[in-house]
Amino acid sequence: MVAMKRIFIFTLLVTMFTACMQDSITEVDNKSPKQKCIYATSEEDTRVELNENKQTVWSEGDQIVRFGNGIYDVWEFTGKTGDRGGSFEYQGAWENSVNYDFGDKTYALCPYANYYSYAFFNDTGEPALFHHVRSIQMYKPNTYDNLSNTLLGVSDDGVNFSFRNLMGHLRLSLTGEKSVLYIAIMGNDNEVINGIRYFRLSNYNSAYWYDNLSTTTMLFCDGIQLTDTPTEFYFTIPPMVFRKGISVEVYFTDGTMFPIRTSKEVSIERNTIQPMANIETGSGIEWQTITIKHHGTTVASPVLYGCTWL
Repeated sequence: MVAMKRIFIFTLLVTMFTACMQDSITEVDNKSPKQKCIYATSEEDTRVELNENKQTVWSEGDQIVRFGNGIYDVWEFTGKTGDRGGSFEYQGAWENSVNYDFGDKTYALCPYANYYSYAFFNDTGEPALFHHVRSIQMYKPNTYDNLSNTLLGVSDDGVNFSFRNLMGHLRLSLTGEKSVLYIAIMGNDNEVINGIRYFRLSNYNSAYWYDNLSTTTMLFCDGIQLTDTPTEFYFTIPPMVFRKGISVEVYFTDGTMFPIRTSKEVSIERNTIQPMANIETGSGIEWQTITIKHHGTTVASPVLYGCTWL
């Protein structure tokens, strides 16, 4: 894998400096292609954003980047938030794209804001795609931040795309009396959970981390008031297994923090939502402390048996 990575990085750098690192749509050529629209459907239960029935819906203004043989352009969803399918309208294209062989497929990534670059493996010539996994996500009622979710579209004709969700989701339910400012989540084994990652287009289920790596994801909530009815908070996380469990820190607007931890294995699967048990954060919670006195140079933390965290 080390030798493969060196070959791969060289190709990536060439691609980035010649074609793939435009920062915004203002840098593209606005000449319209022959087709005025492309169309999108989703794999069963793919969720760009959740509706009340946990069904597939798109969001107004969603943008995708499309790439293939002689194709490297951006399109915008023409429908409204809540639509379960629809068409995309051409926005612009890069003039100097690198002409690699994508085979007989055309690909698209949604949202365009999460797109980082594409490159090719020198050993096989196979294309690979780079995208951002966001470390900062924004709270949305009863769903996740749609900008944090990433989907890959595949088409045989460059017009009709079938999208599949590349990410998984964790749902935390909280009750209490305070207002939530933000929530931080991390693995207990310092797992990387966000940054830039890449995958072979022939196997999007196997991905590799590349750069800007972090072990903490933060969900900003802007003072969401907790009540006796559970409030759901969604985190978007790449498919992975937290073998030593996870830790969560809930920060409130009054400056206090509520810690949550589980040592149980937590699995995040692609295109699924992992629900966690409801946690009561109210003032009625009884805290217990332990004082440890020792003369050695190291100490191990105590293990609590018979308690439930998540």
